[in-house]
Amino acid sequence: MQPRSDGTLLQPRDVQSVLICRINGRVGNTLFLTPLIRRIHELLPHAAIDLALAYPQAEELLAEFPGLRSVILFPHGSSRKLWRYLLALRRLRACQYDLAIDPVRESMSGRIAVSICRAQHRLGYASKSQWAPLTHAVIPLPGLQHHAIEPVFLLSRVFGVHCESRNIRISLPVRDDELLTGRRIVTEAIARVHPQATAAQAFGFFSHAAGLKSQGRNWWLAFWEAFLALEPEAVPVECLPSYHQAPVDARFPSFHVPSARLASAAIAATRMFVSSDTGPLHLASATNVPTVGLFRASAPELYGPLKPTDLAIDTTLYSPAAVARRCQQLWRMRTASLPVCES
Repeated sequence: MQPRSDGTLLQPRDVQSVLICRINGRVGNTLFLTPLIRRIHELLPHAAIDLALAYPQAEELLAEFPGLRSVILFPHGSSRKLWRYLLALRRLRACQYDLAIDPVRESMSGRIAVSICRAQHRLGYASKSQWAPLTHAVIPLPGLQHHAIEPVFLLSRVFGVHCESRNIRISLPVRDDELLTGRRIVTEAIARVHPQATAAQAFGFFSHAAGLKSQGRNWWLAFWEAFLALEPEAVPVECLPSYHQAPVDARFPSFHVPSARLASAAIAATRMFVSSDTGPLHLASATNVPTVGLFRASAPELYGPLKPTDLAIDTTLYSPAAVARRCQQLWRMRTASLPVCES
């Protein structure tokens, strides 16, 4: 069956169940669905939302989102087993949905999932490579769209509502007790190195990234030398990818938590956060903390942090010292505009 559009808008009253198909194992791509989940619940407050995903911690990460009913988890990476695929496929086929969504322009797994699920309406983007049997195929806007904005535009178009892209941001409904635990993690890490310092001085960072996204240890050392010369009261606090990972600089406080959700709560306790384009960048952008994304191999237009207080920097164009100066501007704005919350 060829993708088609029947030319009609969907009516909220006719949609009581929704399936989002984004079978990708990365935390960032999972978080990029959060504006869509929230928008669905706003438009369809009585609808049950199911997610077909592959990020291993997806169920924990997205827990307590309004309207979310279940996560259908497909295996990812080295944990792939045929029986787990079959179990996920069985769950995918178990429900009859009013609407199934393939939320991004180019996703083979999304097209497969939206094709084999049982849905009255199937929504996705129209393109030359689109082969899924869509009932509603939306023509994408020209040019690049951020991967968190693209799904919201898709949904808005089929329901005939306005999409205000400048107000879209990723988010997590982190509980107060989780935020307290995150603050304790950060304050304890700081106390081991700087007993007199507080979380109000914490400039969190994540220095590790795969392949060309990595800035390298020497870059980070040069950045922190420059930034601390400008703001000597700041305390760099490194978020580590594992307990066994050596920090960039052993003089800095550091922490690791295995839960992505709890890592986001810990990042929320810092005053600012800086990271290359990798998972913790998007966990930070989901908090209220000003977030700086460092890009050298990927497009910030597609993957950058979205809050008004966030910043995306192409490090191929700026030296570590120049990046430090730009971060200082955001650090001082943060200091001037927000109350200091002592630990």
